[in-house]
Amino acid sequence: MDTSEIEENLLFIGEPKLHGEMCKSLCAMYVKVLAIFPDLEAARPRSTSGIQALCALHIALEKTKNVLQHCADCSKLYLAITGDSVVLKFEKARCALEDSLRRVEDIVPQAIGGQIAEILVELGRIEFSLEPVEKQIGDEIIALLQQGRNFSSSNDNNELESFHQAAGKLGITSSRAALRERRALKKLIERARAEEDKRKESIIAYLLHLMRKYSKLFRSELSDDNDSQGSTPCSPTVQGSLDDGVVLGRNGCAFDRQLSKLSFSISSHTSGDQSRCLSLQKS
Repeated sequence: MDTSEIEENLLFIGEPKLHGEMCKSLCAMYVKVLAIFPDLEAARPRSTSGIQALCALHIALEKTKNVLQHCADCSKLYLAITGDSVVLKFEKARCALEDSLRRVEDIVPQAIGGQIAEILVELGRIEFSLEPVEKQIGDEIIALLQQGRNFSSSNDNNELESFHQAAGKLGITSSRAALRERRALKKLIERARAEEDKRKESIIAYLLHLMRKYSKLFRSELSDDNDSQGSTPCSPTVQGSLDDGVVLGRNGCAFDRQLSKLSFSISSHTSGDQSRCLSLQKS
């Protein structure tokens, strides 16, 4: 893949809305693997294992691209409250790349194998983690969700002020930025409804409810003609979802709040690279 094609891929993905450092590290590896992929295909491994290895690498590249795309397209608020879940996505994408590259390394000429070895070393050195400020913002928004205010409550200045501060830290400081955030939240709600995931839908709906209240602070000629769509709060309420003792991860699964609190403890840093990959791939 030549430089122009790689640049086109990156332009399609777009800039990350949050978790920029993790995206930068993973994107660098994504570009390096894309750059040597034509050489790997040209080696034309004819064995069944060789073809399977190339297919596995292609799937790993798609998984990596999807993680980067998620950080570019998703709501900033949702990325913040699912930050540790996003870290796990990055870990899984990295391990998929490592595993597939090791399989390919054994079936290609030595010259290409040397390039793969260098990439594997770089991949192994990457440590994915949340920036402290991102973690703090996520915790602040989660605290608002855990208060469980329903949609019929009267306007709460403390709630709005807390949300104002969190949104400001995320760069949602203009009517245009607020509009983009509302649209991103609406897309998430539509997906949750399509998946019939009521808990996820109620959490996102509450974020959208807060976002609409916050957006009224801005005075602008910009308007969203579709902003009224999906404005009716869904049931169950956020209070009901959080009182069940579970919170929702990005992939739609429910996790025990006492164990996760919208986060995952990544213990793989203390284990070997190979055992880490095997453990994550089984999850």
